[in-house]
Amino acid sequence: MNHKISAFCDKIDSVKKMSDVLRKMKYGEEKATTDEIDQMIQTIQADCLLLANDKGTYAKNNEGEYGDYSGITSYAMHIQNNKE
Repeated sequence: MNHKISAFCDKIDSVKKMSDVLRKMKYGEEKATTDEIDQMIQTIQADCLLLANDKGTYAKNNEGEYGDYSGITSYAMHIQNNKE
């Protein structure tokens, strides 16, 4: 893996949160537009692809930290930050 196990698990948690939001967008009392639903699906699929392609070995960078999955801004992280 190119990332720490904890970062991998955090990304999976993020995908789960997005799937919960997607379900509410589609079936909740306040339905989202088709475009909003499609965008959420694409974001979830992109994050799943990141996880699927996380192969190889990871190494610490020059600052002594491991890389993260910040290549894609996760919608679920935005949701989580707004709840606090």
